[in-house]
Amino acid sequence: MKKIYQTILDFPQMVNQKIFNSQLNTAVDNFDSQNGIRCYTKFIYQILSILVLISLEVGIIRGAIDYFNSDSSMLGKVGSILTTLLLLYSAFPITQIIRSRGESLGNSHNGMVGFIFKDFVTTNIKILGEVLAVGTFFGAVCFGLSFLFDNDLFGTAVSTSLLGGLAWVSSLPMEGLNALLNALNLEYIAGVMQSITSSHLESSRSFNNDMSWNYHDLLLVAGGFINVMIGLAVLYVNLAIYNFLYNMIATFSKWIQNPFIPISTKNRS
Repeated sequence: MKKIYQTILDFPQMVNQKIFNSQLNTAVDNFDSQNGIRCYTKFIYQILSILVLISLEVGIIRGAIDYFNSDSSMLGKVGSILTTLLLLYSAFPITQIIRSRGESLGNSHNGMVGFIFKDFVTTNIKILGEVLAVGTFFGAVCFGLSFLFDNDLFGTAVSTSLLGGLAWVSSLPMEGLNALLNALNLEYIAGVMQSITSSHLESSRSFNNDMSWNYHDLLLVAGGFINVMIGLAVLYVNLAIYNFLYNMIATFSKWIQNPFIPISTKNRS
């Protein structure tokens, strides 16, 4: 009976050795918690870039088909061929941003704490900000073509729904700064900072094919391109805020580990 019990208890190990031939166990035992995570992180961002590319291209093609099947004018359809080609091309620099930033993150050599709480966060802030800037730029170009053709051309906004899971990272700097300023009873400054980072110029309207250009529409077109610069400025502001908060917390953590009070004890005559 004891031999039967022992056979039952050894059954999982026997199956593991027979099926996996111990290769999986060897890989787990040799897994490097630093280099391994970096390698897999690079691979994940590469896969994400491919998925984003496919998602963007399919979404743009579907939107273009719906537009060309609508009751738009012939001039609008001609202009929409240009905007469709531009939007199809825009997916490639967007996916290149995701891939290159992910590879840079995978090649970083900071410790695990810095890798997770600094490199990972700042990389995703850069990705979201740069993707938004590229999407805004191509949207502004499409809006400029709509102005020239004086028609509502196809200009589907560049959607990156696959990045929605990373969107929370971009809000970390302002949320952390707001929490710090509110704790110091500086709610007014927190409100000003939040309003600055969320501001953008108006850059949308409908065109009625009357072929009449005016300065107001031209200013709206210019506003679309200015929004690109505003988005990049907000990106660098968020990076500066997060680096400041991270360095402050890191410095405080080091002080907790080895506390000291910088008071001179030198005897004075």
